[in-house]
Parts: sequence; structure tokens; C-alpha cells
Amino acid sequence: MISEKQRVLITGASSGIGRALSVEYGRRGADVLLLARNEEQLYITKEMLESKGGSGFVKVCDVTIQENMNSAVEFALKTFGGIDIAILNAGIGGSENIDGMNIDTFKYMYEVNIFGIAYGVTAVLPLMKKQGSGKIVGIGTLADARGLPGSSAYSSSKAAMSNFLESARIELKKFGIKVITVKPGFIKSNLTDKNDFYMPMLMEADKAAKIIVKGIKKNKSTIKFPKTIILGSFIAKVLPVPLFDWLITYFKNKKKP
Repeated sequence: MISEKQRVLITGASSGIGRALSVEYGRRGADVLLLARNEEQLYITKEMLESKGGSGFVKVCDVTIQENMNSAVEFALKTFGGIDIAILNAGIGGSENIDGMNIDTFKYMYEVNIFGIAYGVTAVLPLMKKQGSGKIVGIGTLADARGLPGSSAYSSSKAAMSNFLESARIELKKFGIKVITVKPGFIKSNLTDKNDFYMPMLMEADKAAKIIVKGIKKNKSTIKFPKTIILGSFIAKVLPVPLFDWLITYFKNKKKP
């Protein structure tokens, strides 16, 4: 049975969507366990969410280490008595051309974007099975529809994440656990600030957080936004290869205004 006061675990809570989600749940009076590697920034998030009425708890955590995620869940169990919502948000992006690719950078992106999700799921699963309830939320991207030039590691790792969560959604339903995949368009953050290409409908993180929290409350299996980028993602997925190649090259070469 989910408690009246929500108990929320959020990875990557030190900035971007993770911070905005933490503040939004704080506004709703939740107890929030804040996880990331940057302790200083986590305490800033804690202050922000507590100013809205919630309670924040900081724990330094590297999502690429299974023991760190297990320890975070144990901390939540001792502090809250359980976890109602686990938001696995931590992720990294960046450009990585295949010609001259640094294989260590490629591997690390997979460690964070897919293994970090898998470690989170396996860490919270025993607790949620015991509870007979819970929501596991993975933050992905609409950019996982097809391979993108200069983003082979990012788009392919996010596609793997989406498929993993889809499998988990079907498998874990029998335990009363809901698995939700979030696929936003471009969200303003430290990561997107580094992009030198045009990003249509760039959205502020706090606005995105409100959409995500609303979708989680409604138990949507997939939360996608904004509508225009959803349509663009669908079209890109079904486009013939020659047309897709031409179109994506055009937008890749279009610089930010």
C-alpha cells in the first residue's frame, strides 16, 4: 500500500531534470532521497525542495556501482520505511564521432545510461516486491528513435534503456510494480547548453518536471512531450533511409540561433 506522504528516490538530483523533479516533489510535501556524485550540489537541491515544503535527504551515490545503489535503497528503507517512486534519472550525453571514437568514453556512457538504470531497478526490486507496490521511472529521450550522427553512444544507449524498461514493465506488473518510461524532447540543462546545434522547442526543466510528475501520478506507461517533437520522432522512425539521412544531416548542421 503506497503511503499518503510519498517517498521518492531520485538519481541525478544535483542538476537539470533531477533537481527540478526533486523540487516539484518537495512542493507536494514528499520525502525525497537525493542521489548523485556531487554532494555540494545535492545540498543545494535539498535547500530548494525544503523551501517548498518537502523533506530532502542527501546521499552521495555513483549509479555505475551496484553497491552504491543497494546502499541507497537500504538508506531509504531505514529513513522512510520504503520507496513509493524510484526515479532513475542520472544520465550523460555528449558528442562522440565514430571516426576517432574514444572507446572508454563510449563504454562510460553505457555504464551510466543503461547499466545505471539496470542497477537501480535491481536495487529497488526486492523492496517493491515486498511492499507489493511501487513505481520505477526511467528518464530517457525522444532521441532514441534512430541513430544520430555524432551521438552514436547516446542515442543507442538510450534506445537500449527504453527496450530494457519495456521488458521490465511487462515482467514486473504481476508484482504490483509499475514501470514508466519518460521521453522528453530538448530540456535546458548543463548537458544541452554544450550542444552547438539547433534544438527546437527547448523546454525549461521546471516545466518538464511538472509534466513528468503529472504523468507519474496518472500511471502512464510512457510519458512523451512536447507534442511537436513526438510527431517529429515518429516521422523520423518511419522515414526511408535516404530521406532520413538527408534530413538529419540538415538539422545537425543547423547552428543554434
